[in-house]
Amino acid sequence: MVIDASDLKYISSAGLRVLLKLHKRLGGLTVVETSPEVYDIFDVTGFSQLMDVRKRLRELSVEGCELIGRGGNGTVYRLDPETIVKVYYSTTETLEKIQASRASAQKLLAYGVPVAIAFDVVRVGDDYGLVYELLDCKTVGQLIHEDPSSIGYWAKQAADLLKQLHATEVPAGTFPDERDSGHRWVDVAKSLLSDEQQARLHRVYDTMPAKNTLVHGDFHAGNMMVQGDEIVLIDTDDVAQGDPIIDLAGMELTFGFISTEEQAQLTMGVSLDEMNRYYDAFLKEYYGTDDEALLQRYAAPRKMHGLVKLLYGLSKTNRVPQEVKDQVVPQMRAGLMQLLDAMGM
Repeated sequence: MVIDASDLKYISSAGLRVLLKLHKRLGGLTVVETSPEVYDIFDVTGFSQLMDVRKRLRELSVEGCELIGRGGNGTVYRLDPETIVKVYYSTTETLEKIQASRASAQKLLAYGVPVAIAFDVVRVGDDYGLVYELLDCKTVGQLIHEDPSSIGYWAKQAADLLKQLHATEVPAGTFPDERDSGHRWVDVAKSLLSDEQQARLHRVYDTMPAKNTLVHGDFHAGNMMVQGDEIVLIDTDDVAQGDPIIDLAGMELTFGFISTEEQAQLTMGVSLDEMNRYYDAFLKEYYGTDDEALLQRYAAPRKMHGLVKLLYGLSKTNRVPQEVKDQVVPQMRAGLMQLLDAMGM
């Protein structure tokens, strides 16, 4: 049974006892749309631990708010000097996933990873959003655009942060297994792949070694906010544990396939030239080398996994016209198979 408490303004001990009887009789009870005041009563009395009690989401408007960046699953706005909100696309992102993102941010804090504090899931029109506390900060992309001479500095800071993340081990099962994400990418993109190609890609993720190191999942200059002199991460939707190559593949997808000024500005707040210079500097810092032959060798697995994720993204989005998909998908699929052949996979 689900109790809709949207019109409930107060609940007494007698009302709580009624719900307790229902809970025992039915073997479970869900109470939804509770106001913050009513939810506090459930929480203080311990009823929120006993049954599934869900608070009514606060409603926000982003009209007139500064646009910070736009990504594959949502758009980030500044609400005021102390908070930002990421508004997710309701066509692809569920409330459960957004709540999981908030929980991931809380877990990451416990492991010493600098992440923005996500404290409120909200409604924004027909979509859901996640509010972060970030005091008067800017993205790495914004800072680069304001001062292109700082590209090298921010590339090193970002590379150091990602290496810290990739050196952090967590107990098995703390976060989703990134290999499962790879299998999901293939399953969702199955309409764009032959049965043989699907089986081949599933083998790639079947044979990928298990690792318990952290992976952010969407590490780019638009998802890094600078607070004081520290980079803090937002967008923890895809945090997992697994091989760092998945993070690097995600970056290849973001940076390697953006080809217009408009895309660079919307995603990261930088020009196309600034984005390319930043990514080049970042890779050299992360891998610790200027050797172009080595860097080219490292690029193949990034591009391979990045293409799988790109096909996954194209399969689930309705924001890319079908005629564009029909034009680019065959090229991507062919490139993916060539990379697998070259890597002996």
